[in-house]
Amino acid sequence: PCHFGPRCRFLHDVSRYLAAKPADLGRRCVLFDTFGRCPYGVTCRFGRAHLGDGHQNLVNAALAQQWEGKVLVRNGLSKELQQQLRKKKVTFRRAEEFLRGLHGADGVPNPEALQNSQGAEGAPNPEALQNSQGAEGAPEGAPSIPTLGPLTDEDVTKLRPCEKKKLEIQGKLYLAPLTTCGNLPFRRVCKRFGADVTCGEMAVCTNLLQGQSSEWALLKRHHTEDIFGVQLEGAFPDTMTKCAELLNRTIDVDFVDINVGCPIDLVYKKGGGCALMTRSNKFEQIVRGMNSVLDVPLTVKIRTGVQEKVNVAHKIIPRIREWGASMVTVRGR
Repeated sequence: PCHFGPRCRFLHDVSRYLAAKPADLGRRCVLFDTFGRCPYGVTCRFGRAHLGDGHQNLVNAALAQQWEGKVLVRNGLSKELQQQLRKKKVTFRRAEEFLRGLHGADGVPNPEALQNSQGAEGAPNPEALQNSQGAEGAPEGAPSIPTLGPLTDEDVTKLRPCEKKKLEIQGKLYLAPLTTCGNLPFRRVCKRFGADVTCGEMAVCTNLLQGQSSEWALLKRHHTEDIFGVQLEGAFPDTMTKCAELLNRTIDVDFVDINVGCPIDLVYKKGGGCALMTRSNKFEQIVRGMNSVLDVPLTVKIRTGVQEKVNVAHKIIPRIREWGASMVTVRGR
């Protein structure tokens, strides 16, 4: 029985619904042929292909069993994590450690913090490692993101740059991240035509930290994407570093890319995108901070310059390498 009674505007008779439904678009349902079942049932625009007697949704048990337990799309946002992000109960121990060293104990900027964050020859500073595991760690009783498996040395020991996962893409076809176009279905098509490396659309770090489902959808990864990365956009080291730490422990990616090439006014006026090329101090803090909390390579995308006929990329690229980035992509205009 319907609680709305005669006021209900929906049909409850399947036969009447199918009679008023537009004609099917074809005789075959690709979901039913591929996975052995169609989750849309009678509402599918190819429903006649998998509707039996009494308008029941058919299931190909043999084919459905082959896909049982397989995860086709990863990097989804769980409800538990979304609630923690919205209530601001997620702890960012490694990011806050870097930010404390960046601004000093009394909030005064510390110019030596950037140099000491990686120590000599890119190795982690021993004192920083001791402080990161000391009494100023995560507060007792603070909620954390649940993990699976035993505790290993990698969970408590900071990786040296030479121990990070290598990004082997030499000689491979890299599909550039395309905003509003490079979504998951588009990348699957490109993978079928020979793309080796794929990267998600530009995701705004502040929206990710707020737990917005639409923004987290840009991070989804199909199981056919062998080498996959995500691209982040932001203007400040605190939000970018915290977002990098969050993604480092919640999603499965092979590299993280910083968008320093977006020319959209909404992004540029806030100091993000290509505006970071003119804010070298913030740019350096963002790269060093994200590199300190990531266990995967950090890449950067820049332009040749910000002003017309004033190229500065050749001056910035050597510095980006010193800051800890593994690769720089130049958009040549």
